[in-house]
Parts: sequence; structure tokens; C-alpha cells
Amino acid sequence: MSSALSQQTLAWSGRGHNTICESAVFLVKEEGLKKFLQGRGHIMGHLCNVPDIHWKNMGSETNKYGSPAHYIDPEILGLSIAQVPLNYTEIIKTYTGTKNKFKEGTIFSIPTELGSNWWRADQFFRRATSSTERWKNAPIPKGSKEEQDNQLPFNQLVSEFYINLGLMGHFVGDNGQPIHLTADYDGYKAGHGGIHAYFEEAVVSALPYDLMSNIVQKGLQLQKDAGGKNKSKLKNVTFLNEKTVLEKMRALGVLSFADIPRIYSLDPVIKASILKEEKGLLIKTPAQRKDPSTVTAAYEKMIVIEMARSATLLAQLWDMAYVQVGRPSLDAYRNYVYPFTPEFVPLDYIPAAESEPSTHK
Repeated sequence: MSSALSQQTLAWSGRGHNTICESAVFLVKEEGLKKFLQGRGHIMGHLCNVPDIHWKNMGSETNKYGSPAHYIDPEILGLSIAQVPLNYTEIIKTYTGTKNKFKEGTIFSIPTELGSNWWRADQFFRRATSSTERWKNAPIPKGSKEEQDNQLPFNQLVSEFYINLGLMGHFVGDNGQPIHLTADYDGYKAGHGGIHAYFEEAVVSALPYDLMSNIVQKGLQLQKDAGGKNKSKLKNVTFLNEKTVLEKMRALGVLSFADIPRIYSLDPVIKASILKEEKGLLIKTPAQRKDPSTVTAAYEKMIVIEMARSATLLAQLWDMAYVQVGRPSLDAYRNYVYPFTPEFVPLDYIPAAESEPSTHK
């Protein structure tokens, strides 16, 4: 029997994020990029976990905005996922100081209360594609000495490029996890307290060994559906046919959010969760549940679809970025540097004057 799981959740867990990003490698269509990444699937999987396994351990100043960048809580604005505007500056101007529509109180900080997952993914895409001119003026290495020169412009560009692609993968993965798109992120309002870690970590960890194979196969089908004319199938791949990164992320969010009722219906609760207030404090007692190994068969199909959506979108964004920087000759990169702990990247789409504390998920 499984009961209380850590509330310090890591969306899709280490296995989930790693699997999404390794799967994306096999869904890339651009030949030059695909050849480069196929020998680096393990690196991309690692990079996709960095925002959880490294950045979240860097202290309160980093987590202040970093943690809310893993989710978006549209209910506080009184909006559906599809209604959320894509101009973050305008959201801040319009909704700061307004009534919180999910719980009592006023919205004081959009970045720490609404979250900013879609814009975080967009930031890393912009970072990956911001050096088009530098690529044109960076000759490929000549000989082994230049290949191992970390200061060589070409080596720096390639390193920056794939690191940004990998980091972006984490946030695309977060957007495919339904409970990262609701203010009731741990299910207490719905009577499913503790569902967050149970679903994304315990159940995912218990899934069979062929998880990545199933995700890739589903991803290939999604790519095929996106290029077809079957209207019912096109409804399930809208995120692949939108134009911009933000439009794609919002469309994926719509599909992910729609899965929440199904997650609850499959939740193997033995004893319901309790949410009560005592002396002004909310006391949470998570639900008691069956061991996750007993429900993997029930959850597996849905989780494979959700992860496949993220992996397929991620591969598409990687392709888009590669094309945008001019399809550089990545096969000339021979450097051995491994990006174990990339530096935290401050959010570039929020006002510097923000000072409110964050809400963690």
C-alpha cells in the first residue's frame, strides 16, 4: 500500500523526463541533426533533467522564479487553457492586483502564482536560435587540437546549441504532464490528495522496460496523423500544426489538461485524502492508495500518449531550431566536454522588480 509520497515533485520524475528526451532523438526528421543526436541520447536525457536534479537545489533565489516556470495555473485568472494570452507582459499588466479566481485573495505576482512554463520553453528555443550570424562566421575545427579546444567558436556554438535544446526539453515535458496545468496540482480540491507524485513518479517508475519504444512508436503515429487529412486525428495533434513555440505549447496544454479527469478516475484510492483548516493552517493528509505496480496497466496507455506528445513536439522544435540556424555541420563536432551541471538561466520575460515568494510544485 502506498500512502504519503514526497510533495517535492519532479514532473514525470527522472525516468520520465529522460525517456521523453531520448525518445525525441528518434523522432527528429532533419538528417544532420538526427545523426548528431543519436549518439547523444544519454546527454539529452541528462540535460532534460537538469532543471529538477540540479537547479532546484541551488537555493531560494533560483527557485523563486525557477520553480514556477515548471507549471501554469490558469484557474487563478479564471481562464481555460485555451483562453490564456501568449503575451506574458500583457498578462502581468492585466491580472496583477486582480482577484484570484481559484482561492481567496489577490494576485500579487503573476510569475510566482500563475507560473510560466510555456514561456520558459520559448526562452530556450530563442536561446538556441539566437546565434545565426555567429554560425556563419565559425569555421569547423581542423585537426584534433582544435576539436578539443573548448574556446573555439564552432565548439562553443555547438555546445550552447544542444544544451539549450536539452534544457528546453524539460519544460516541453512538463507541459505534457496534466497536473502541471492546474492550480489543484496535488488533487486535494478534487479529493485525490497526493496524486501528483503518485502519478508522475511512482506509477512512471513502475512502468515496463519498453516505455521508450512505445513512446517512439506513438510519436511516429502522431507525426503521420499531423500530416494527414483525417479531422478526428488532426484534433489530437493540433500542437504540431500551430506556427509558433507558444502556440504549440498552449495547444499541447489543452490536450494535457483534458486528461485530468481520467487520471482521477483511475486513481486507486483506498482511503480518501483529507483537507481541513485548523487555527488558520491547512492540514493535508494524502490519500492511501494501492501500490503503483497494481495500476500500471491501467495508466500505461495514457502516460505513453502524454509523453509521446511531448517527445514529438520536442523533436519538431529541435528540427525547427536546427533549420533556423542554417543547418550547421554538426558532424564536425568532436569535443568530449560533458555538460554535467549547466548554469542556471535567469528568466528573461519577467520584470526585474518582481519580489514575491514562489509557490512550489
